[in-house]
Amino acid sequence: MSDPAPDNNTPTPDSEQAWFRSPTPREHRIAAALFMGFGLFFVLLFFVEPGWPFRWVILALGLFSIFHGLRHLADALRASRQ
Repeated sequence: MSDPAPDNNTPTPDSEQAWFRSPTPREHRIAAALFMGFGLFFVLLFFVEPGWPFRWVILALGLFSIFHGLRHLADALRASRQ
């Protein structure tokens, strides 16, 4: 029995680079603004809901989001220098 004909639709490593590229500095700045905006919202929500026991989780999510936004901002500055 012979092998089937090669499939022309199989991706090559060169073609996958166009799909999975690194973010541009502009995309990093957009992500930083979004993460920091949502983080600020969650931190403010912590102060608005004083009697809610789940608010500590909201504070942790807000601080983590702000931290992640700062990392995106640092990546944008690093990418724009290169």
